[in-house]
Amino acid sequence: MIGRKKELNALNERYDSGKFEMVPVFGRRRVGKTTLLKEFIKGRNGVYFSATRGSLDVNISKLASKVLGTASPVRMPLEDLFNEIRIRSETERYVLIIDEYPNLIRKNEHFSDALQEFIDEVEGESKLFLILCGSSLSIMKHQVLSSQSPIYGRRTGQLEVAPMEIWDAVGMLKGFSDEDALKVYGMVGGIPLYLKMFDPGISVQDNIRRLFFEESSFFRNEHEFVMMEEFDNPYTYYTVLEALAAGHTRVNDIATYCSLDNSTIHKHLSSLMATSFVERMFPVDNPDGKNVLYRISDNFLRFQFGRILPVIDYYDEEDSSETIGRILKGLETDMGTVFEQVCGQHLRRRHRGKLGRWWGPDPVSRTQEEIDLILTTVEDGKRIGWFAECKYRNEPVGVDVLDTLKRRASLVRGFDESRFIIYAKCGFTENLERSGAAELNRLEDVLYYPK
Repeated sequence: MIGRKKELNALNERYDSGKFEMVPVFGRRRVGKTTLLKEFIKGRNGVYFSATRGSLDVNISKLASKVLGTASPVRMPLEDLFNEIRIRSETERYVLIIDEYPNLIRKNEHFSDALQEFIDEVEGESKLFLILCGSSLSIMKHQVLSSQSPIYGRRTGQLEVAPMEIWDAVGMLKGFSDEDALKVYGMVGGIPLYLKMFDPGISVQDNIRRLFFEESSFFRNEHEFVMMEEFDNPYTYYTVLEALAAGHTRVNDIATYCSLDNSTIHKHLSSLMATSFVERMFPVDNPDGKNVLYRISDNFLRFQFGRILPVIDYYDEEDSSETIGRILKGLETDMGTVFEQVCGQHLRRRHRGKLGRWWGPDPVSRTQEEIDLILTTVEDGKRIGWFAECKYRNEPVGVDVLDTLKRRASLVRGFDESRFIIYAKCGFTENLERSGAAELNRLEDVLYYPK
């Protein structure tokens, strides 16, 4: 199983404790939670159950048949089912995985109340390993992890299954060139099922046509399923994402685009940030100021709302070259942001710190300046700033880029020491390499780190 070794090890460590464990597992739709959990339970005593959107009684009946090992549903009161689970976990390790847990509690919190009572009864001596898993991040965070949840305080750990970082994604994209693999990552991010859909035997252009535009294509309505997983009424959220994809990054501009007031936009942005679909950005030396920007952080939603949906109504199956050409041109424009994203992953893993960015005025030139990435670390009590520039262009990067980065870094407050890193798609000039004044990383250094 590619890319989930850390998560699998975390579950195995909890399993080996031998004592009662209750671990919520959460992550966005299609991120690979089910695959992870089915791999974890292999060869172990217990059951995996995926709840449906049916009634609570129907789900309890299906869960009871799983626990009892019968082929047909079993009518059993919930209290009797919990008692059966208690008996099975009294003397030996017993794993109970309830996948799609939000389906049990969306419209009926009785299950959470009953589960809380059950946990309180057995947690002292039971060997039960209970995993509650869900794709709805809003429900998992508010109704499982928050202080308002009936089972708040009962968890012994938690595990967020995040999209794969670039190294694991590249491992799933064998057969693509490095540049094409990065383009695929830019289109769909580190979602395993999405990555599997791409065929290295055809061009990126043909993959886009096959996966996004054909009537039965996999991604045609996927954005709707993703949003409906999180929001009962997702349509205003669609408009907010359209605004962000169109380049409106400030609350006032988003509100104008959506014809809504600022307070409503703040509420919707907060919900989108809670699902990790949107991120809030601010200069590293002014986190509490008003100079705040927002952008779509989920690669698939950014590509879908920014490149696919604006042109899908104009797609002509008989002559698709113009539409696909526009998308490819837009994708090439997006690659600077995608390259910056994966360089940030590399920088954070290599030097272990808090990642941010910076923009602001240069009081001398009176120009607006920005720095792609800044990683903050602390060494011997000193605050170190790792200032990074990311250049996704078809020529080597020279000393002039480093000089500009140094000048911009001098404008950023709050660091005791500055260090410099340049990332470049096509390498560096001989003068820059000889200077030794910055850490230099090429595209292949990023895509295949660590070895």
